[in-house]
Amino acid sequence: MTAGSVLRGLDDEQRAAVTAPAGPVCILAGAGTGKTRAITHRIAHRVLTGQIQARHVLAVTFTARAAAQLRERLAKLEAQGVQARTFHAAALRQLRFFAPRLLRGRDVPELIESKTRFVMLAAAKAKVRADRIAARDLAGEIEWAKSSLVEPSEYEVAAAKAGRETPLEPAQVASVFAEYERAKRSAGVIDFEDLLRAMCWGIEEHSDVAEQIRAQYRHFVVDEYQDVNPLQQRLLDAWLGGRTDLTVVGDAAQTIYSFTGATSSYLVDFPRQHRGAVVVRLVRDYRSTPQVVGLANAVIGQARGASSRLRLDLIGQRPPGPEPDVRVFPDEIAEATAVARRCAELIAAGTPASEIAVLFRTNAQSETYEGALSEAQVPYVVRGGERFFDRAEIKQARAGLRTAARASGADDDLVNQVSDILRGLGWEPERPPAGGAARERWESL
Repeated sequence: MTAGSVLRGLDDEQRAAVTAPAGPVCILAGAGTGKTRAITHRIAHRVLTGQIQARHVLAVTFTARAAAQLRERLAKLEAQGVQARTFHAAALRQLRFFAPRLLRGRDVPELIESKTRFVMLAAAKAKVRADRIAARDLAGEIEWAKSSLVEPSEYEVAAAKAGRETPLEPAQVASVFAEYERAKRSAGVIDFEDLLRAMCWGIEEHSDVAEQIRAQYRHFVVDEYQDVNPLQQRLLDAWLGGRTDLTVVGDAAQTIYSFTGATSSYLVDFPRQHRGAVVVRLVRDYRSTPQVVGLANAVIGQARGASSRLRLDLIGQRPPGPEPDVRVFPDEIAEATAVARRCAELIAAGTPASEIAVLFRTNAQSETYEGALSEAQVPYVVRGGERFFDRAEIKQARAGLRTAARASGADDDLVNQVSDILRGLGWEPERPPAGGAARERWESL
């Protein structure tokens, strides 16, 4: 493998990203534009031309799968030795290595995978009623706070400033948050945010640790930079230590982790925060037809505010396909009926049922589509979630309805009876709760 061969097959924009000089580089990459290809070829090109050594590169992404894909592609490009890891995996590896110095010989505390159990303990200590669903939402709110560098004593003000829709009264959330931190300390365990904070502290407060890490890692690549949160940015700044050999890749239109504190502002402000930064836009979409790309551009074009400054108008590279067919229906039942009818038509025309997908926003909506598909005699499989009638709250509701049916009279008002039973399960028809898990349960009921 030669440096020249690494450049073959790249489009003009990808080539510009690969050959950009050392220093701050921002690659704005729309969906399907070959961003992974660009960053792996950039690393390999720099290694093969002798600009850098593979062992001095730390490439950070958001999932273990994406990190494994980076390592696999880099190996094929003969750039073995690059460390490609998630933020958490990189921090854990470093914390274990430096534990003798940072933790005075103690092992790294056990890392908890889920906050729910400790949140339930904390809620009980704080005298706050929280079932498992409420605990999941409280855990999510605590994760947002810790990722945003917010302490329990600061939570109420920070939540109000951020316009958070809190699962409980902010004072109650703050109380549970404080008890959660105490419960973890008492049990001698840490969560994922503690892990990142520990390495921030280790680098910021221990100059010998900082020097050793910075001697090891001299060139940084961050994938999906639009999804970085304040805590991850702080760790990245600690790793960098004021150096500028940083390549970030992202698309402000693809931010998906804002509920955990992620913000596209670091990507949007990158050229302003890093003087002389090279900005490359990847706009050739190799994934979708021009018709789909055009629709995506039209939707994303509605964006306003700071993120719209980096808006990308993509250009579809695949052969033309059918125009997207947008239809509007008066309600969800009419929509589901039309979807089922269309599925039946496609199957009758020879399309295998396994090649048809129906996408909907929440699991709570699956019942409408399951009913419509069954009515149309269309075979289906529910992926990525439970069948509607297998959900715990629906089983509870059905049991209550069966009991009421046996005891009720013919003249009893059906709507009132059903509403009373559901209220007994905590459902308030006019008061949808905050929090993702609680809201999904409410929608199901």
